[in-house]
Amino acid sequence: MSRTKRFLSGISFGYASQVITTLVGFWLTPFLLYRIGQHDYGLWLVGTQLMFYLALLDLGIIALLPRETAFATGRVSSIEEAEDLPVIIGQTMRIILWQMPLVALGALIAWLIVPTEWEGLRYPIGVVLLVFVVMFPLRIFNAVLNGLQDFGFLGRMGIASYLLSAGTTVAFVLAGLGLYALAIGWTVLQLAGAITGWYRLRTHFPGVLPERLPRLPWSTTLVRLKQGFWVSLNQIAQLLVSGTDILLIGKFFGPAAVVPYVCTGKLISVLANQPQMLMQLAGPALSQMRMGESRERLSQVCIALGQAMLMLSGAVVCVGLLVNQGFVSRWVGAGQFGGVSLTLLILLSMLLRHWNLTIGYALFSFGRERRLCVTALIDGLVSVAAVALLVWRWGLIGAPLGMIVGACFVSLPANLSALAGESGLTAWCLVRPLMPWFARFIALLLGASVMARVWTPRTWPLLALTAGCGAAIYLVVMFPLALRYPLSLYVRPRLLPLRVRMMRALRLTGST
Repeated sequence: MSRTKRFLSGISFGYASQVITTLVGFWLTPFLLYRIGQHDYGLWLVGTQLMFYLALLDLGIIALLPRETAFATGRVSSIEEAEDLPVIIGQTMRIILWQMPLVALGALIAWLIVPTEWEGLRYPIGVVLLVFVVMFPLRIFNAVLNGLQDFGFLGRMGIASYLLSAGTTVAFVLAGLGLYALAIGWTVLQLAGAITGWYRLRTHFPGVLPERLPRLPWSTTLVRLKQGFWVSLNQIAQLLVSGTDILLIGKFFGPAAVVPYVCTGKLISVLANQPQMLMQLAGPALSQMRMGESRERLSQVCIALGQAMLMLSGAVVCVGLLVNQGFVSRWVGAGQFGGVSLTLLILLSMLLRHWNLTIGYALFSFGRERRLCVTALIDGLVSVAAVALLVWRWGLIGAPLGMIVGACFVSLPANLSALAGESGLTAWCLVRPLMPWFARFIALLLGASVMARVWTPRTWPLLALTAGCGAAIYLVVMFPLALRYPLSLYVRPRLLPLRVRMMRALRLTGST
């Protein structure tokens, strides 16, 4: 199967997974608010942020594995010929096992520092922390599958695991277990993913997993840890950007204040996963292309991905702005909506971060971990400082506004400059193909902003109609840009079969 077909397979299953998890999640949130209360649910939202920080204790080793797997398969013509792949996986597993004492110590410290005012969270989060330590090495299986670009299976597995986890959570909540029910549901999700990932590798990719752990020379260990160190620091920076807002709001205003902030951004975060999935699936392919494609070809792909990402992300902004107030009011009640201004700022922050993500994935695939790390750390520190100051000064809207400050003044300028150097182009050459999109997007955004303030859809049919009309207008305005170089190189070949089928259908209709 070609890279493009594997990519499209992952996209299709990824979207199916997003639809299912969205529908279940949107039902589950009001259910949990009603059953366990806003305060306890806010505690859970804040407490689970700990998992993201603890995951950093692998020092970036797991994050490197998909790229190293793609490198190993990119050097040969087939997976079976990648003789060094089992060695890479085995050495990675050995390093992870060495890290286990550090992970256990980190989990213990995280449990001990739970504030006394969050006492109801202490033992449920203790269950989660214990499971996290036990499952820590098993994350390697899905990382390898990602590097092998087995996206179809990962999509199917994600759907099944999420449904099983959600069902388990609901059953134990109804049984009266409160926050323990959420901890058990989280455990089921982790177990299902690890077990099915291992089984897939053993049955469909025999020979990829090593029979025994290979020797790990100290020189190899130092290289891996050095590479992983920069990746890990970059992940810390990403957490500063993506998770600190909830912690700061919980600290300034209490756990209950987190709920309206999360609810206002819930639909946006779900829709934001659609364009973000584009880069998550393209990352291994970029790494593979680096081993066998020219610099001109890589530059072409990077510009096309930037076009695709911004077009999808812009659609999320315009549609989300039109329907978010009506959706949140209908979903969990008008009291949980943070306002149109908060919605607009969250959407703009998402758009800028998506664009930066596209550039960052390209740089990571080119092996620029150190440059990414330095930039992301500065961005994270600037963003956190801005969020803390602006949240303290202006409340909830300060959180996305602080993220916008970091993206505009740190990450985007620095990463565009680095990608320009990597691709052999100027920064303006990378941005220039995007200018027609920017012009059209600003016009659409102004129209959507005015509409969102003067009219709110109050029923599900009106919400669906508003979203459909907004998406249709966006498609009509933006689709001609998808037919421009270089994105057209990937869009036009996929449109041709559809055109042929439509012509055949019209001929058959005319003949009858």
